[in-house]
Amino acid sequence: MQNIKLSFSRVFIVTLSFWALCFVSCSEKSVEQPVVENYDPNIPDDYSSISGKENSAKWGPYNLHDPSIIKYNDTYYIYSTDVAYGPNGQCGIMFRQSKDLVQWQFRGWLFDGVPAKELAFMQTYQPNYRQESIWAPYIIRVGNQFRLYYSVPGNDNVKLACIGLATSASPDGPWNDEGIVISCLPSENFNAIDPSVVVDANNGKHWMTYGSYSSGIYIVELDPATGFRKNPNDKGKLLAFRKRVHDAIEGSEIIYNPELKKYFLFVSYDWLEDTYNVRVGRSDKPEGPYFDFFGNDMAAVGDNFPVITAQYGFKGHPGWQGFGHCGLLRDSNQYFYVSQARLASNKYLMVLHVRRMMFTSDGWPVISPERYVNVPQYQITADSLAGKWEVIYLSSTTKQNIAWYVTFNPNGTLSGYFNGENIETGNWILDKNELTLQFNNHTVKARLSCEWDWENKRRTICFTGLSEEGRSAWGKKLYR
Repeated sequence: MQNIKLSFSRVFIVTLSFWALCFVSCSEKSVEQPVVENYDPNIPDDYSSISGKENSAKWGPYNLHDPSIIKYNDTYYIYSTDVAYGPNGQCGIMFRQSKDLVQWQFRGWLFDGVPAKELAFMQTYQPNYRQESIWAPYIIRVGNQFRLYYSVPGNDNVKLACIGLATSASPDGPWNDEGIVISCLPSENFNAIDPSVVVDANNGKHWMTYGSYSSGIYIVELDPATGFRKNPNDKGKLLAFRKRVHDAIEGSEIIYNPELKKYFLFVSYDWLEDTYNVRVGRSDKPEGPYFDFFGNDMAAVGDNFPVITAQYGFKGHPGWQGFGHCGLLRDSNQYFYVSQARLASNKYLMVLHVRRMMFTSDGWPVISPERYVNVPQYQITADSLAGKWEVIYLSSTTKQNIAWYVTFNPNGTLSGYFNGENIETGNWILDKNELTLQFNNHTVKARLSCEWDWENKRRTICFTGLSEEGRSAWGKKLYR
């Protein structure tokens, strides 16, 4: 939550590999397709007609910002900042639940205002403090206890903030206010907001990332027994930075991939209403250092790559912007990426996006171009790839990236346009579970999955990957 171009050259190679054993075909010719093909979740993108608080029971995926997700037994829970379209919010952290990651039930607010200990801190340093919102909660289960970390910001853009901790025996609550984990005053050079916690897979140490503007992202060790800082006077060390002290970087979260034995740090850049975009780095240890796509330390001066999300639009839809501040979930052998995205035709409408997250053969995370609807996965054949595709390249973080048509011809050649430029030469080859598309000299390594085409209301094949520039490339096959 906030306090306040590379251009793609004319030539590239796209390499598409399968994800493990279960990536799929939606071929019109596939004999393995299920009889029922309609997986439409019937979730309109424009929810302005039900945005009022009197309709909060219908908010399911709506009025969502800065989500944190957890699975407990057979239920998924999301906790998020208490903001809404129009003056319909309430201070107290929103939460919702789902059985399938598709249909969500809005459950209301956890608190009635700012919890007492955090409120007392804010009133001490800002006597006329107004209880307007609680930002960016993070949920984690430790043993039989659920720990909810959350941010309480000052009013009127004053850099006064604290991160509080509440605990419960159930993800449904009730919640006990444990107190302040870390705080900051306007004179200090860090910002006590946007917490997230990661546990070292080898030694069980707990680490909390936090911060935003005012010197970047920090990481500090926690006491696993209490959830508070191991050293009460320690603010931790710098983990990620940009070019200047007040450059927009926030919303940090780390996820561990045990197959790759890597920790991945996700951060959001720029302004939350439109130019929000997500970058990622990786490390062998939860406390870092984290290195980006080009081997740069994320704590050093400079912007980092790859770009995982940015504003975009497929044809027939106004598109999405403000696409950032993600929550991450590993569910058995699947990974999911959850975030808000704002409808490009009305930037104040904030909709939950749940997407499948995969990893390239080079070990970098990428997310599906389409929102998750649990479409069955089938074996992909060469026949299933031939046809017309919409392809988006996230070449810009300052304007909407639009889709272009690319044709995978049956003879293995490619034609059409990519990122606005004519494809002069190109070919595609499927060999040993790897698909390579050649557009002269550039390379994108990607994954395939079968998804629901939200814009065209049918099942389709998608690819997602990264170019050698550290930019995401997305594609979906068309069937019309």
